[in-house]
Amino acid sequence: MDVIGDIFILLLLQPMLNALIFLYAVLFQNIAYSIIALTVVTRLIFYPLTVKQLKASATMQRLGPEMAAIKEKYKSNPQAQQKATMSLYKENGVSPLGCLGPMLIQFPIWIGLYYAIIKGLGDLPDSFMYLSQRLYSWMPYGSELLPLNTQVPWLTGSLDLIQPDPTPILPLLVAMSTWAQQKIMQAPAMSTQQRQQQQIMLFMFPIMLGFLAFTFPSGLALYWFVSNIITVILQGFFSGWGNLSIIGSSRPIITPAKKSSDSEGELETQEENNQPNKRKRDSKRNCLLYTSDAADDTPCVDLGGRRII
Repeated sequence: MDVIGDIFILLLLQPMLNALIFLYAVLFQNIAYSIIALTVVTRLIFYPLTVKQLKASATMQRLGPEMAAIKEKYKSNPQAQQKATMSLYKENGVSPLGCLGPMLIQFPIWIGLYYAIIKGLGDLPDSFMYLSQRLYSWMPYGSELLPLNTQVPWLTGSLDLIQPDPTPILPLLVAMSTWAQQKIMQAPAMSTQQRQQQQIMLFMFPIMLGFLAFTFPSGLALYWFVSNIITVILQGFFSGWGNLSIIGSSRPIITPAKKSSDSEGELETQEENNQPNKRKRDSKRNCLLYTSDAADDTPCVDLGGRRII
């Protein structure tokens, strides 16, 4: 575990800490600007992965009706259902891991950014010691900038980004932006149960993050808010803004399209003409008449399975 921790510090935490200090120096020694800039720069670096994830997500949403039709067609044969689904994925050039792969790759980056903000905002002597030891020697701005000024102008006068926001403003912004992010990325539901689960997650996760924002440093809440807004904007450009058009609206459940009665009648007529043993529907007695070319008085079989003489 020590080796993994050292690799994490060397490859992720230390570069982000130095980037945070550098941005703090060039952005008027304003830590809020530094956090916003570091979040934007990090998202820009991993923009190709983000685009791949968003495209995969948009394709999965577009394939929703076809996936629902496959599920309905092979509902009694899971193996055939899985085979047909994988064939649909292959035809459209999408992988079931297309949405998760880029997210998993970026996950350590998010953790590194989280710890960089926490360590960079530390106000204890141990935090200053830790931060000074992680600064690159060739950096034009070094330990003379420590400790960082974490006070920023706020509606109540000033806000210390080390401390939680004493007002509900930042927590509410975090909760609302998290809701918007989940709402715009929400795939169409294929069943009532799935829609209920989506509705639960749509409100539970924003409430949870909003509650955490009341207890975590407000600098971290600022990072969450900016990151959510970037995700919403990117997703809106790729898949549209329809999900956010009406607050609280839910996307309809996708059901496989049913053939019209006219089409069914044409198909039945075609089958009757092509088969030597014909099957006709007696609408008056609600049964099926099985007739042949040689006999016209074949017994009637009721639709419920009973034989009628």
